[in-house]
Amino acid sequence: MVKELFNINSVAVIGASGNPHKLGYTVVKNLVDYRFNGPIYPVSLHAQTILGIQTYPTITDIPKHVDLAIISVPSVAVPQALRECVQKEVALVVIISAGFKEIGGAGIELEQQLLEIIAGSKTRILGPNCLGLIDAGSNLNASFAANSPKYDAISFISQSGALGTAFLDWISANNLGLHYFVSIGNKADLDENFFLERMQSDRLVACYLEDIKDGKQFMQIGQKYNARRPALILKPGRSAAASAAISSHTGALAGGYEVVRTALQQCGYIVVDTVGELFNTLKAFAWQPLPTFDKVAIVSNAGGAAVIATDVLMEDGLELANLSTHTVDTLSNALPRTVSIHNPVDVVGDALSGRYLRAMEAVLQEEDVSAMIVILTPQVMTEIEETAAYIGEMQKYGKPILASFIGGTLVEKGLKLLAEKKIPAYHFPETAVNVLAHMVWYAEYRKRASYNQNQPVATAGASPYAEEHKEAIFALYQQARAVQAPALPPESADELARRYGIPVPESYACRSVDQAVMCLRSSIGYPCVLKIAAPSLLHKSDIGGVITNVKDEVALREGYLQLEEIIRQQQIPEATILVQQQVGQGIPLIIGATRDANFGTVLIFGSGGIYAEILHDISRRIAPVESHELQKMLEETRVYTILKGARGQKAANMKAIMQVIKAVEYLMQDYDFIQSIDINPLMIDAQGMCAVDVKVVLA
Repeated sequence: MVKELFNINSVAVIGASGNPHKLGYTVVKNLVDYRFNGPIYPVSLHAQTILGIQTYPTITDIPKHVDLAIISVPSVAVPQALRECVQKEVALVVIISAGFKEIGGAGIELEQQLLEIIAGSKTRILGPNCLGLIDAGSNLNASFAANSPKYDAISFISQSGALGTAFLDWISANNLGLHYFVSIGNKADLDENFFLERMQSDRLVACYLEDIKDGKQFMQIGQKYNARRPALILKPGRSAAASAAISSHTGALAGGYEVVRTALQQCGYIVVDTVGELFNTLKAFAWQPLPTFDKVAIVSNAGGAAVIATDVLMEDGLELANLSTHTVDTLSNALPRTVSIHNPVDVVGDALSGRYLRAMEAVLQEEDVSAMIVILTPQVMTEIEETAAYIGEMQKYGKPILASFIGGTLVEKGLKLLAEKKIPAYHFPETAVNVLAHMVWYAEYRKRASYNQNQPVATAGASPYAEEHKEAIFALYQQARAVQAPALPPESADELARRYGIPVPESYACRSVDQAVMCLRSSIGYPCVLKIAAPSLLHKSDIGGVITNVKDEVALREGYLQLEEIIRQQQIPEATILVQQQVGQGIPLIIGATRDANFGTVLIFGSGGIYAEILHDISRRIAPVESHELQKMLEETRVYTILKGARGQKAANMKAIMQVIKAVEYLMQDYDFIQSIDINPLMIDAQGMCAVDVKVVLA
């Protein structure tokens, strides 16, 4: 079906116009100007010819087959036009018209009507509310964008038509080409998944997506594509205000941004945050080879700019390359004494192009250098264009080279020359560093993807716990549902965790202080912890519902009465008081999971305890997760440094932590009545670990 839709040999424009100020005219003119090599059929009730081409009253009046129809009529007229396309057996219909889901209300119903019209037919829809599409390989501009890009195996999928026109203008200005441009608009039918699958042979794909229609499928397609070629994603919606704007723009729900970002990066998409970052990064991927590792050399005629670049480089997780004695000696012999011969290499302000050349030659021959950033400021002695020419020659070393020519009018010719030589160059050094960091990140992902092709793939098959414990855990669920509880009671949550191999402290739910005293005497012992336990109470600490380090019976009775008073004040009649074994000191962690409607189970790991929501030291993954990804989850957090054994402390058992994360994944996989699991804190030290508090919210 994909091949059929892109094998376009004839085009009809419904709503074609002879008025140059109408979209129907622009679309026909774009088809003509881009020299589409098949028949063009304008459909119009008002003009007999448009741009010298015969028109037809309806698409059904066209005597020959039509592969593609472009609809540009008022929204209320679209359904009838679409019915005629279905009758004509048109494979692909591009609906430029707006006034559908994005306006809400009647627009939603109108868009649903379009889907009902094509149901059971061979016709597919792009849009509505879109700019159209361009296939440069077929000289097809089926859009109202005026650009006519040259061909290259680079494609762009955009949910914003306006951003699409900006992209088309930008690639032309930067001497880049295009294969496909697709404006997906409201994506009532065809979406980003459909088109990305069609672009698997392109060397580079960029996307602007306000929402993702089928997250799991998008991950699967991306995993396949990104193992071989880079795909860049600009996904807005980091703020509540942006998410609201997305809804009003396309009628889409943005989804939780951090979850979406996690999912995209997990399958190799390069996620950027701004339009500038998207364009700048695309240019580097289009023009330069990938780095083989993360060691960078900086050559600059401005010490301050080099220092700034170094700061950003370290913040982005890159490293300055260590120059060998041989390279240092080479620099010493080739450059004046005033020059810094260590990385960053500061060739100082009076550097002519020859000094730049000698410095660049030396560092690029260094084995520890994987990439080079060249910084230039326009000083009295600076040979800007000559230096740019030498930078272009350095591509013979096969290492990625990025440049920053800082300034304005004086550096413009140098920037233009660098672009001609396909050296990505930017006005500011931090931009070059940020872009290079994306290249290093992707290169490392591709190495992992290549390695993982030979490793067992994580699947969502039956867990090792399910058969033995499913009946008992389902009984816990039924007990909670019988009283319409939103979550499992704490003692049930502990039992669920215990059955899946997660260690929990000994605890008892008590209905009286005397019962609590007996539990302490017969089993738990002092010190202990007292907690208010109720399915409706998810944050006990917020109301003072936890008392720790209860050392004796006097403290127990006082604490118990204190919690009973809180229960009365908070009006939680179903609450009990939990007497729990006091867990020793350790590092507090949080491990949990929740269900995302688009991507499935989202696993989390990070710093826990009462500061979990303040520190935001969290890593995430979409399940199922392989063991190497579990290890990376740990490494991405700040608490990992402590877990490894900081300041002489013994390291925690990383394997045990990963087993708990995997157990949580299994629980989410085995029981669809669980909406979320929250273990916070999981206390851990070199001797062991214990899940002090387990919350299980029901779906």
